[in-house]
Amino acid sequence: MNSQHTGNGTTASTGKNSGINSSYTSGVPGDTEEPLMVHLLELRNRLAIVLIWLCLGIIIAFPFSAKGMLIVWKEFINTDIYMTAYSPLEWTFARLKLCFVFALGTSIPLLFYQLYRFTGKGLYPHEKRFFLKVIPVSFLLFVFGASIGYFIVLPVMFKYILFYSGDMATAQLSVQDTLSAVTTILSGFGIVFQLPLLVVLAVKMGLVEYQTLKKQRVLVYSVIMAVSLFLSPDPTFIAQIVVAFLLGVLFEFSLLLIRLF
Repeated sequence: MNSQHTGNGTTASTGKNSGINSSYTSGVPGDTEEPLMVHLLELRNRLAIVLIWLCLGIIIAFPFSAKGMLIVWKEFINTDIYMTAYSPLEWTFARLKLCFVFALGTSIPLLFYQLYRFTGKGLYPHEKRFFLKVIPVSFLLFVFGASIGYFIVLPVMFKYILFYSGDMATAQLSVQDTLSAVTTILSGFGIVFQLPLLVVLAVKMGLVEYQTLKKQRVLVYSVIMAVSLFLSPDPTFIAQIVVAFLLGVLFEFSLLLIRLF
């Protein structure tokens, strides 16, 4: 370490090693390097906030879930077919699944906000502004995706396919299985419509290159087909086809957003 004597007899350290005990800073003003465990603990705490909010949303929606189930049943299923419960807790579990869709829709924007808080110190001002725009857009995309599932996929699946052979056999539908299919499609379509935000964020944060996405379209569409099979439990494959088509459109829309912004 180099030292320099001042006029009052004190010694001031200078040179390359003068900042050896200070925290390392990156190119972003105010960003400092911290131990890995500190980052992991912070990430755990922020994800815990999202989980608590998810549980709170389920609790808030539960008193209204019974009415919501009746609306869904009346909307998609013939009112002459009664709800059938095959276990004492089936009705309660079905209501909880419907509440989960509401809680998930309100939790996704919070998840993006907590990710923003987690990475905020390492973002430049223009990146922070972009991240803050993502939060309300994520909620709108979830609502739009769930609306596609509610107004397009579910009517086709229930009214025109599952009950096509109604004259041949008497339908007895389990409450939990029916509501499980409804909630899976609603939440699945809501999550699917987050794809543009995830792709744009990945490119903005340098996790993947724009040119790489363009060149690997075949691989991306293969993944899309695989994901669509798991997101939509529809034995008629109508939901899977719609999901795959929407994912392809959303992926191309993501590439367009990257070029524009």
